[in-house]
Amino acid sequence: MKYFLFFSILIFFSACQRNDYVVGTPEKEGATYDTGPVLPELRHVKNDTALVALYPSARVFYLDLKIKNSERYINMIRSAQKHNKPVRAKIFTRPYTMNGEEISEIYPPTEKDIQVFKAAMRPD
Repeated sequence: MKYFLFFSILIFFSACQRNDYVVGTPEKEGATYDTGPVLPELRHVKNDTALVALYPSARVFYLDLKIKNSERYINMIRSAQKHNKPVRAKIFTRPYTMNGEEISEIYPPTEKDIQVFKAAMRPD
């Protein structure tokens, strides 16, 4: 009985530990590749991960919300969705995880990207 009480208390205290972190402090490094201009769609945000679809790709990527500038990336994705504009993304080349490939960086498109995108969206 005393072992049960001991393990119960041990489990209780280990479950109550807080994992404090300051948003934006970690920086991840590694080899990346550029997707070119893509249309982003914020699919799902849960805890410290955001799932993002980058069209015309059929894959879902994830964005770690603990990394530096992640709030800016989310705001850029939401703005691009709202105004139907493309963004550029860099994706880590390391192997897949259960969530898919990880987004390293989101940045604005060039003027040429916007012109090509508008020309492609113009009806004939």
